[in-house]
Amino acid sequence: MKSLKLSVVSLLLGSSLAIAGGTIGKNIEPPVSEVVEVVQEDNSGFYAGLGYSCLQMDFHRPYMDVRAMTAMSITAGYDFNDYIAIEGRYSLSIGDSEVETKYTDGDKAWDLANAGLYIKPKLTMDMVTIYGLLGYGQFAYDNGTSYTATGFQYGLGVSAMATDNIDVYADYRSLFNDEDFDGLSMNETVHANSYTVGVNYHF
Repeated sequence: MKSLKLSVVSLLLGSSLAIAGGTIGKNIEPPVSEVVEVVQEDNSGFYAGLGYSCLQMDFHRPYMDVRAMTAMSITAGYDFNDYIAIEGRYSLSIGDSEVETKYTDGDKAWDLANAGLYIKPKLTMDMVTIYGLLGYGQFAYDNGTSYTATGFQYGLGVSAMATDNIDVYADYRSLFNDEDFDGLSMNETVHANSYTVGVNYHF
């Protein structure tokens, strides 16, 4: 009987070794999990820039169109993220302005200027950004006497990254579109706007 028990035990041990195959004596390495670190880019920060602008103002009655074809814009802003920024901009005409009326057309030493603060919503696709400008500003007109008017201003533009830190942009802004421009026009709407191309540096 004892011999029979030993034979059964030997048979079971031999079967276990056969099932185990060649795993005995080999190093079994656990699977290695690769950890991928996701780095989220921080797109917040200050920026500043310069632009070349055209400032325009027109009266309907009596008809008069004043254009400063050479103007400079200075920009300073802060990007909170990819979708929203705040921006301040100051624009000032340089040199004479072109003045056109119903009967005359010529250059005059008149000045146009604007200072505004805007909320800047943005939509970025690859390296191109479409943005809006919504805010409040003061438009100034000087023909020997200085006139100013404040109110809601808005605009639309597009920018593209030229390098990691520099973007180029082009935009339109409506600077004034209302009646009673500081007493110059009591019942007629005055329009003032700007077109700007420029560059910004992101710090």
